[in-house]
Amino acid sequence: MNCFEKGYGQINLFAQKDGKQGLYKNQIGAIGSAMAHFSVRSEPALITMPTGTGKTAVMIVLAYALQGKKVLVITPSQLVREQIVENFRNPKVLVDKKIIPGGSKLPKVFELTKIIDDSIEWKRILKENDVVVAIPGTLNKISDLRATIGYDTFDVVFVDEAHHSRASSWLNILEAFSFGKQILLTATPFRRDKKDIQARLIYNYPLKNAFEDGLFSKINFVPATAPLSATAEEKNIAIALKAQEVYSARLHQEHRIIIRTDRKKDADDLEQIYINHTQLKLVVIHSKLGSSTIRSRISQLTSGEIDGVICVDMMGEGYDFPALKIAAVHIPHKSLAITLQFVGRISRTNTAEGSIATVIAGEHEFKIDSHQLYKEDTKDWSVILPDLHKMKIQKTEDEQGFFDSFTDVSDEAATVNISYEEPLALEDDDFKPFFHAKIYRIIPAPVPERDNEGNELPPVDIRRNIDFSGTDVFKNPIIRHHHVSSIHDVAVHVVAEPRTPSWYGKDDSLKDVNHEFFVTYFDQDNSLLFIGATSKETELYEHIALQYLRAGALHDMVPLPFLKRVMAGWQEPRFYNLGLRSRKNKGNSESYKQLLGSQAELSVLPSDKFSYTRGHSFGGAFDTVLKKTVMLGVSTSSKVWTLGDNKIKYFVEWCAGIARKVGDPEMDNLDSPLSDLDTGKIIDEFPDVAIFFADWDHAQYGRNTSVVFLDQDDQPVEEALLCSCDIAIMSKTPSKVTLEISKNNIAARLEFTLLPKATFNYGEDTEHLVVVSRGVALGTPEGFLSIINENPINFFFEDLSKLVGRVYFPFKSENFKIINDEQIIANNWPADIDVRKEYYSDSEKTANNNSSSPMRSIHDYIIDLAKDEYDVVFYDHGSLEIADVIGMKKDKVQFWHCKKQSGEQPNCSIEDMYEVCGQAIKSVNWANRKLLLKQMIERADRNQSNSKLRKGTLTDAKTILENFNNPVIPVAITIVQPGLKTSGLTAPQQAAFDRIKVLLSGAETFLKDVSNCELLVMSS
Repeated sequence: MNCFEKGYGQINLFAQKDGKQGLYKNQIGAIGSAMAHFSVRSEPALITMPTGTGKTAVMIVLAYALQGKKVLVITPSQLVREQIVENFRNPKVLVDKKIIPGGSKLPKVFELTKIIDDSIEWKRILKENDVVVAIPGTLNKISDLRATIGYDTFDVVFVDEAHHSRASSWLNILEAFSFGKQILLTATPFRRDKKDIQARLIYNYPLKNAFEDGLFSKINFVPATAPLSATAEEKNIAIALKAQEVYSARLHQEHRIIIRTDRKKDADDLEQIYINHTQLKLVVIHSKLGSSTIRSRISQLTSGEIDGVICVDMMGEGYDFPALKIAAVHIPHKSLAITLQFVGRISRTNTAEGSIATVIAGEHEFKIDSHQLYKEDTKDWSVILPDLHKMKIQKTEDEQGFFDSFTDVSDEAATVNISYEEPLALEDDDFKPFFHAKIYRIIPAPVPERDNEGNELPPVDIRRNIDFSGTDVFKNPIIRHHHVSSIHDVAVHVVAEPRTPSWYGKDDSLKDVNHEFFVTYFDQDNSLLFIGATSKETELYEHIALQYLRAGALHDMVPLPFLKRVMAGWQEPRFYNLGLRSRKNKGNSESYKQLLGSQAELSVLPSDKFSYTRGHSFGGAFDTVLKKTVMLGVSTSSKVWTLGDNKIKYFVEWCAGIARKVGDPEMDNLDSPLSDLDTGKIIDEFPDVAIFFADWDHAQYGRNTSVVFLDQDDQPVEEALLCSCDIAIMSKTPSKVTLEISKNNIAARLEFTLLPKATFNYGEDTEHLVVVSRGVALGTPEGFLSIINENPINFFFEDLSKLVGRVYFPFKSENFKIINDEQIIANNWPADIDVRKEYYSDSEKTANNNSSSPMRSIHDYIIDLAKDEYDVVFYDHGSLEIADVIGMKKDKVQFWHCKKQSGEQPNCSIEDMYEVCGQAIKSVNWANRKLLLKQMIERADRNQSNSKLRKGTLTDAKTILENFNNPVIPVAITIVQPGLKTSGLTAPQQAAFDRIKVLLSGAETFLKDVSNCELLVMSS
């Protein structure tokens, strides 16, 4: 039995001498916390106590309290090592106060001063000693440290100044001796490199308490003034003179001064300045001096032979000399941690007249972690520093409390079957997600679920086990890590998937393992679900969100009119990336305009509000609601992001701040940047205006999504590109729009409703379902719906207002005016034109040609007209057409969009105008010389050029288009509708004609705004 075990029964934490408590109350608290911690836990323990409040005594008493057999103490420097050795060998104060026993029950201490690689020598040392004290530099040079000394040799390991413990030199030692109880002690459990100390904070003695309990003295800051134009040397002289003045007026003759700088060369220069300008007797101390020299100079200091020392970051940590009561700082510390340690050295009260310490530095020189420590009204640092210290420590405590709330719900069998793989041991506080999230608005069920006591349950069950299969992202996902905090409504997943490398042809044991990270947070107060993921696939977000919902609950994206609230109350905003979405359909290259720069908002023109609505935006400002400077991006796809990453706790806090603003309608009353750009308004009913056409969202046109129509037996009957499928409006009520998606007369019927959320579903009477085709694999009908719910079909109304999901955009244009009557050409149709026949099919052509009086279709007529005027005539009728007929000559391009007359006589049917007017509007996409030529070439090759080109060649077309100076070309877009007439109108026809003129006027305005295109109409 060694000394600590023998003396265990004789320790007395509450011993008193002369009526005074033997240990400070913080020392008793730290010792008790460590004993409590190791009674139930084995992880390293962290004790934080300000410098000078008795950490060494805590280590000595804990060695007895934990009954250490062999104790290792790691210290940061040689100077501190020597003091620790002396304190363990001769703990006179603790023995005198009867806190620990003396005599034979005191430890034998070995000071490691050199490298010892001999394991036999170590056995002898450990046999003869109870405590080993060492610095990392010596320990790390021992070859095979773990084997040479023995991994289980030390059952108690103390780390003094533990903020160093994340440095590799310290980590190596802690890992080598992980068998023992590790107690890390520091005044500052935070590092300049932002790395965490890997230990559980078990006790924190605030700096403020140390001042209140009388362990720290008042700290006065005395500025040394110098002209603003002063050189560095002149500033140093000013500090030296002020130091001489303060030292001469010191409260007690035993008080000494410490002069601080950060480089050895500067220390030598300062020594000369003090010799030349003061009477102070000083010596220099730094780490490059020999140990005997350092000891000699320290002896001079303690004996009073000299007035003080000039040090280079040497005596700030661990060195104990209470008579140091004055500090002259020539180069201030930049971090709070080191400043607190340094100040702790001069603010101890266990010396004569120790009630006041003094810091001398250049005026306004002390700025630490963005806090200015010198202010005219606050020169007492004992007021300022405790609050800074508390903020830092509170951060550590808050993090620990947050991560303690997580429980492990991982499947124990979730391992990747690869022979060389090691088990995962992940800590939640090591994850640092990028701050990017998809947000869903959660709509509670009409009849919510309740628990056994009848309490209503939230619409999201954050503890759900999520199945990550079922999408294209994962084929064989394995959940490696699944932790949940029910208190904070947070779930964390690490999902792995073994994949055969693309360059390997056999599916066997050769696998790459890909890991993805997911963090999900539900903000109950605002009913918003945030999903952060390293894999940002739309289908996966939907798949995850759906599984968290309780029965009857729904999820929906947050529309931009709500999402823009995150920027409400911004002061002096600066935007670096802005997206402007064309109010028009999928226009030319300006369908989505992106502005970049340090002040991109200045590039938004006043006229842009007529042509664009707001898209994504990324910028920064001071947020008057959150009371801090923020950097934030938002997108119309319900995503938010900022630059940077951090721990899960801060990701959740970031999400909560966003939720607070998104969920507060009062944000709509605050000033918000980019307010001139319309974000639309949320509607609950369809407008009382007819829908005249619908089109795929612009995002669909860039994806080349292929879809397959399935019959009622789930058999494929038609395949096509999604954007080539026709959309027809069948009916509209205030609450529902019924539409059909079709290709070659194969149609699927859908219903679109706005409440409780904007949703596309299949109609009950649909004869076909639609799935996404991915090569030989087919998706599900629900998967197709998720695609069009994510990027909804755009509905255009007669007044050219637009609806996307539940967001309604009124039509705006500064160019709107009613179309001129001259633009509606009353055509005298020849007798051989069948105005009820748009074109002839192949079989109809044969029959028509063999008849006694063959007729021409509308297409035939327009082609003949075009041949008379144009050098190139391109017939493009068909799926994904540019127009039915295209005519080209120098400086002019014309598109014709044709629609047959639906009755025996022209009757001004507005329904007849809807489709052809929609085609005319959509064709503006091709009013671009490069896009138009590319599409003509592709369609000519696909359909055989001789059937497309009715006059001229593709080379002629290329020459004509290249002669336009501007890439966006003005096109004469002509609507051909024999069913429209301009004269001889009945009263109902006149009313319909007036509606048609408004419709055509909106279309013309649209075409001019987008590409300066001209609209013409051929009627009867």
